[in-house]
Amino acid sequence: MSCACASDPKNQIKLVDIIKHTNEIYSFNFTSPEIDQWHEGDSSKLFLKVGNQEIGKKFSYASLPSESKIRFTTRIKTKRSEYKDYMSRLAVGDVLEITAPSGNFKLLRHNRPLFMLSNGVGIAAIRSLVKAYSNDGYGIPELVQLNVDADGNIYKDEFEAMNFNLSTFVSLYTLNRKSFYQTMDSELQRLLMKYVDTPYIYVVGSDNFVEDVIIYLKEMGILDEDIITDGHRHNGGSCGCSEHEGCGCGSNLIKTFASL
Repeated sequence: MSCACASDPKNQIKLVDIIKHTNEIYSFNFTSPEIDQWHEGDSSKLFLKVGNQEIGKKFSYASLPSESKIRFTTRIKTKRSEYKDYMSRLAVGDVLEITAPSGNFKLLRHNRPLFMLSNGVGIAAIRSLVKAYSNDGYGIPELVQLNVDADGNIYKDEFEAMNFNLSTFVSLYTLNRKSFYQTMDSELQRLLMKYVDTPYIYVVGSDNFVEDVIIYLKEMGILDEDIITDGHRHNGGSCGCSEHEGCGCGSNLIKTFASL
């Protein structure tokens, strides 16, 4: 079944570079004559011709317009779907189509700290938020990002350089869930003691990760309104991706967690 967003207006992008972060994680850099503006946390559907079908999956922008490139970071496993197999065979110069950028996963500048939790390539969406914050920290006294990934520390070197140059930014990585929760507890307690207001907590990653983290945060007394997720909604409805296949960027939030 083709994507529910297949009828949306499309824009052309051209592949100009491929970055291999690990054996499974890649970034694809594109330019576009039609898209030159988007916001941190936005995403688009990337359409590929798989067999005789056109399939679109949603990817978060890992870059900002000021970088003059559209970057999508994703995991491509040895055992992969036809869609990801097609991605693995993309070459510099290929021209593809995407929907216009959209989304509500934005920086909140309400003079409260931000705590960003992600797993795996969910860090792609976090990168654009961190870059926007490093460019303009107005209304955000401190930003902490914490990622868990057993296979590699995506963007770790870049974030460490920001950590060194920006005293109000903290970047942390863990290799397993146990260490992740221990670090999250420690940082959350530090932020709660340092600031009058509870931090806004951003959560992005696989379905299981997001669900587990939200349950954990609620058990700690964190309110719904202080938890920010990229629900991958499209014009008020589902993005159209199947729960089995998931979305492309690692933020496979097909479910709604309001009832947890």
